[in-house]
Amino acid sequence: MTAAALLILNRASGTGHPSGLVETLGNAIRSSHGSGLDLETLVVETHPDARSASEEFARFASRPSLVLAAGGGGTLRAVVEGVMDAFPSAPPTADVLQLAALRMGSGNVVARKLGIPFDPVEAARQVGSGFASGSTKTCGVIRCRFGTSGGGSDVRHAVTMCGLGQWGRVPGDIALWRQRHPSGRKRVASLVGLEHVNGLEYVVFGAARMLAGTVAASRCELVEIDGGRRMRLLAAVALKLPLPPLPDPGVAMGDDAAGLIVAPRLQRPFKRRLEPGKPFELRLLDRNSVEFFLDEDPERAYGWLSLEMAGVLAFVPGLAS
Repeated sequence: MTAAALLILNRASGTGHPSGLVETLGNAIRSSHGSGLDLETLVVETHPDARSASEEFARFASRPSLVLAAGGGGTLRAVVEGVMDAFPSAPPTADVLQLAALRMGSGNVVARKLGIPFDPVEAARQVGSGFASGSTKTCGVIRCRFGTSGGGSDVRHAVTMCGLGQWGRVPGDIALWRQRHPSGRKRVASLVGLEHVNGLEYVVFGAARMLAGTVAASRCELVEIDGGRRMRLLAAVALKLPLPPLPDPGVAMGDDAAGLIVAPRLQRPFKRRLEPGKPFELRLLDRNSVEFFLDEDPERAYGWLSLEMAGVLAFVPGLAS
């Protein structure tokens, strides 16, 4: 059976990309994969468009199939969401569907860990040959359920981390900063690289949030976790892989598990392992809603939030993995 692939280029990711690049990347995939590949290409400008396209493709494409996210961490998460929309019970196995990600945004954590080269054309070639040879590595998926403003619930997924407390507000701060200083950020990125700029933003804004929460208790939400312990939450993170300078989560990217680190305000942090069948549950006690993030995307939970493992997805790695 002919293998199928969908290449989604997010034109707005990073500092922007020309639409014509999708054909160059598509040709690189075709040439390295060889015969028997039915490749579709699509240019989008929003994460919802990437999500809906990946869902439709994952649901109806021939097997095996591949979805390649040409963008950053947000584009990849949108693709993961689309795949999970098509397979809500559990992620598809490698013989059904595989994913790949290029380093074309500011946050490219999974792509870097998979050994994907920085040059997108060379990366596309390596993905094409890796898909042809059946080379895969797994990545665990975090499922997040949370309350909505209307009293219902929603579900989201992540493949890098979930940030809560003061840490959970950082991507929102960074997004506002980027809106106010787009040209300056682009100039700095041209000198030191967008991934380095992104990392520095998280360090600076994260440190500012942690300091503010430590000084002012009112900034930290009062929560109840796992139906028992109450605390003022300074910060928490469910992390799928080591990501310095954050604490080591004690898990590998391919594990169907995440390391959960919780830091109560003015108390000793503690760790636990998020595993299948062992969800982490958080209930708000002193406010209606809080901002948090999945991978790099801000979200808002009303009343409650829970985290659990959803399974693993198969990714095509680079030659350096």
